[in-house]
Amino acid sequence: MTLPLFIPGFRLFEQNIPLAIAIVVVASFLFAGGSTIQHLAVSRTVDKAAENRSMGLRQVLALLKNPRWLLGLATVGLGASMHIMGLMMAPVTVVQPVGILAVPWAVLLAAKIHNIRPTKLTWAAVAMTIAGIVVFTSFSAHKAAPDTELPPARIIIACLVVFAIGALLGWLGRFGSPSLRCLMWASGGSFFYGLSSALIKTLTELVRLGNFTARPLFWTSVVFLVICYLVGGWMVQQGYANGPAEIVVGSMTTTDPIVAVTFGLAVLGEGVRLGPLDAVGMAISGVVAVAGVFVLSKYHPDAQGRPPATPTAVESDPASRPSPEAEPSEL
Repeated sequence: MTLPLFIPGFRLFEQNIPLAIAIVVVASFLFAGGSTIQHLAVSRTVDKAAENRSMGLRQVLALLKNPRWLLGLATVGLGASMHIMGLMMAPVTVVQPVGILAVPWAVLLAAKIHNIRPTKLTWAAVAMTIAGIVVFTSFSAHKAAPDTELPPARIIIACLVVFAIGALLGWLGRFGSPSLRCLMWASGGSFFYGLSSALIKTLTELVRLGNFTARPLFWTSVVFLVICYLVGGWMVQQGYANGPAEIVVGSMTTTDPIVAVTFGLAVLGEGVRLGPLDAVGMAISGVVAVAGVFVLSKYHPDAQGRPPATPTAVESDPASRPSPEAEPSEL
């Protein structure tokens, strides 16, 4: 089976790194907006006073009738479609890190919803994140491999390893404080989503080669991809139920690219042109971006918009208490 791989003036699978980056920047904004909308919907379906706010199957299915959650899903879906288009035109090591831009977008959206002015620390963290992404992408785009390797055994083993780690994080999401459970659920989902991006790139390359329906690796990858979306989506919704959207988005946009980039470098052979200095530059810029995301997640506006669950032993200065106007506005 073959597919038409081009339309006049545009080849679907032709490498076009600048266009791919531009598309994924827009996709990151859509992902942040959709995630924020979904979090607002999920937060209204759980008992916030409960020690464990993880949702059951009935609550998850009820979201399918929630117009706000469906709007968020459609927005995320549009962003995901654009992200897939970017993966068709550039290596996963180039495309996936750009998705980290969803974190500053999400924080700025949350600040608007809660009527909170971003602090200097927030802006500095946004700048760190963007700078780290720009430098990382410059390295990966400059030394992008022209071809992708498709070793079946290595791909299957890597998928099983990621599944095992994601399952372990999901099990850990049953314990600890709400913020810790949120982080574990979101991180587990991020492992599955990071793998899904790598699998989409794998499927793209198999389709490009032609006669893909006769290749066992194609159907194996499809099964793995469906599992990634179903299990990853379930775990991310559990993350929304237990904590703020910024922790979920922050975890997803750091863990997800790390998983995808590692898969691309170690399994798909996208790092064959990278030298030692390139690797060091990517590592340093990646750490800078992750540090910016960590700060944004720790001081997210959603947390600033809520009073503490229990009173502290020493009363704080009244001027530092959350203002009544800092309630989330309707979206």
